[in-house]
Amino acid sequence: MELKELTSKMCDLFGCVSVDTLPDKIMLTLLSQSPTIYFDKYKELCPDLSVDWLQRVYQFYHADREKKKQDYTPVALARLVSFLSYTPNEKVVYDCCAGSGALTIQKWSANPELKFVCEELDEKVLPILLFNLCIRNIEATVINKNILTGEIICSYKTHKGFIYACVQRSMFPETELMKADVSISNPPFNLKVSVSETIIKDLPQKYTCNFAFVAHCLQRSDRCALILPRGVLTSKEEKECRKFLIEKGWLQAAISLPEKMFESTSVATCILVLDKRKTSKDVMLINADEMKSVELREQRGEGDASHYNRIYKKEFNTFSDEQIAAICELTIKEQGSFSKRISQEELEQHGYNLTIVPYLPMEFEGTVHRDFNAIISDINRIIRERNVIKVTVNKVWAERLGLVEIIRDCEASNEVVKAMNESFVSFKNYEVKENIIENRYIQSSNSKVFVIENTDKEILSSIMPFFMNMYKQHLYYLNNEENRLLAELRDSMLPLLMNGDLMLKDSDE
Repeated sequence: MELKELTSKMCDLFGCVSVDTLPDKIMLTLLSQSPTIYFDKYKELCPDLSVDWLQRVYQFYHADREKKKQDYTPVALARLVSFLSYTPNEKVVYDCCAGSGALTIQKWSANPELKFVCEELDEKVLPILLFNLCIRNIEATVINKNILTGEIICSYKTHKGFIYACVQRSMFPETELMKADVSISNPPFNLKVSVSETIIKDLPQKYTCNFAFVAHCLQRSDRCALILPRGVLTSKEEKECRKFLIEKGWLQAAISLPEKMFESTSVATCILVLDKRKTSKDVMLINADEMKSVELREQRGEGDASHYNRIYKKEFNTFSDEQIAAICELTIKEQGSFSKRISQEELEQHGYNLTIVPYLPMEFEGTVHRDFNAIISDINRIIRERNVIKVTVNKVWAERLGLVEIIRDCEASNEVVKAMNESFVSFKNYEVKENIIENRYIQSSNSKVFVIENTDKEILSSIMPFFMNMYKQHLYYLNNEENRLLAELRDSMLPLLMNGDLMLKDSDE
């Protein structure tokens, strides 16, 4: 069902004049005397309760990405978290930053007997969350709470019935929320706000809100699975937090996920699986970036008629049930370049990097690269050949003669040359004897009309039409040659850098 049609039917169901009032109308419905009528009508429209249909509407019209970083979890990721977080004999699940309940729904789909504790700050999404719980007959405690500060605004309970659950406002003792069997979460990414000392007391001095959510979930349960931005696997700012979890032996697996899985953002994400009962300090690193399916979604445009009459196509990455099962299996089994168990010592050597690439052996198909100095010598030969005829041309002439692009290429090439020469200085164990010389073959000027050096100026006018065409073609050839040689230089460095045969000097040196 398209978003436009889905939104219209939901507004009709709950008696909304505008989609802006949908959350308020849903809350009134839940607290009314006969909410079951609305539950029945909803199931007629959307019989598949494994999907959060209301999330689609809320995400498009109400989610706040800019301030609250609200990116609601796609079904495939929620299902993956559900399986990754499983622990035997689980009865109570804590959903941190529950949103509309995407993660809770998938845990419930796997086991309808589970009880839930859901915490969420956004008051506007609470009616959606409560409705999703009630229509699925889920028993839960729902707290409207700022998790990072600990401030509780209000709370609700859903009580299981014969078909549907009912909801009521409720106060509860804080001890009721302290422990669960497992925690799941897709918290807002990269928040920069104050955090309660009770959450971060066990973390190192340097921390971000990303790991504050991790610490909070670990306080609630021994086992956790969280969706986080992939940057947490490598960022310098969060290195101490990764080190802390590894040294504690709590980090079971770090899973790199593809980008373009969310509706509202293309950001690449990861999943951290943690277990405080783990007996070893090694970590399974998993690359699920290539274990994806591509889903093409068609969506009619929103807004005015010019957009509404257009069909927009967008590709998303997702996981099939088979791919989800394969990823879960990788958490306990090493397999090629997809999963590898890394010791604490190895992790320490690589700066606690939690992506799999640095720990895999580099494989090359027998390509033997030339010596750096030989490549640089060829690059300098190309530059000298271009510099034999140095042209300075007025900017107006440059535009007429089609030389503007070549001038830009020359300037850009010098920036590359400068960067390459600077990189040679940082080589610690390899000597580069000469630098790449600067390109001087063409430049523009406001003051000089036209200057060609090392050429008879008397015959300039007669040969100009022929000369410039040949000159341009030859420069294109030489520019392509330079690009090819620079690429060869780059490709010859990369294997040596990755294998540790070529090392860069420390900045202090």
